[in-house]
Amino acid sequence: MFNRILIPIDGSSESWVAAHHALALAEEEGGKLIGLYIADEQLIYAPCWTVTGVMDPLSPECDPVLLEQAERMRAQLRRQGEKALKDLREQALAAGVEIETYFESGVVSQIILDYANQVDLVVMGRRGAGTPWRGPWFGSVFETVVRHAPRPVLATVSDPRPLNTLLVAYDGSDRARDALNVGVHLALEKDRRLIVLTVDDGRETLMAASFEAAVLAREKGIAAERRLVKGHVAEQIVSMAEAENVDLILMGAYGHSRFLTALLGSTVDDVVHKADVPVMICQWRE
Repeated sequence: MFNRILIPIDGSSESWVAAHHALALAEEEGGKLIGLYIADEQLIYAPCWTVTGVMDPLSPECDPVLLEQAERMRAQLRRQGEKALKDLREQALAAGVEIETYFESGVVSQIILDYANQVDLVVMGRRGAGTPWRGPWFGSVFETVVRHAPRPVLATVSDPRPLNTLLVAYDGSDRARDALNVGVHLALEKDRRLIVLTVDDGRETLMAASFEAAVLAREKGIAAERRLVKGHVAEQIVSMAEAENVDLILMGAYGHSRFLTALLGSTVDDVVHKADVPVMICQWRE
């Protein structure tokens, strides 16, 4: 299922945690790792944003000092990127995982999305370098990738541990079926425990969806544990994950209503922020 796994890396400890998850999955799946370092053009030219036309060397407003600073930043990111990719190649070689690595420069989210079209899974750290809470690859960049990536995105938070128990959040939507398919695949691969959780938040009756999930899993050869609870969706997912010692949460990128998501906030965002285990946000789009 995951033949090509993309790991964007920025040199932060969080991105290395993500890399370790990507390596573990690639080893299990017999897949290839695609390592990607992106020199962020916004970071390179940050000192020049406040001066109109400053990046045009022919402009009378161009400040050579700022241009020189930008070029020094570009060279520094090149060195950092080459080192990070070299370290990643060495780790992949030690694990016996095939790897390709690429250095790019531009808008981070757009480049990740371009590469995502060529892979089966994107793995990203929950936090990146740059801020104490949400780094450049977990703030707007991470959210942009989750919303627009044509493939599943795995958000990691701590070093990999054995995936013994999987939890699929299921509401009957197409994206939830994507998550269930991945969960069933991973469960069958290593005889893992699979829990399918449906949360009735009072807006609609989801009992039928709960039974549907169990039937779909059984048709593919696995007896999933079916759970139907009431309450706040994100809180119930996180609570169930803690109570059952879950190692990986899988959920669809969106539920039934994008309009409700916009109004009420994203369940995906809530779960990713609050869960202390990796969360795979599943979607397949052409």
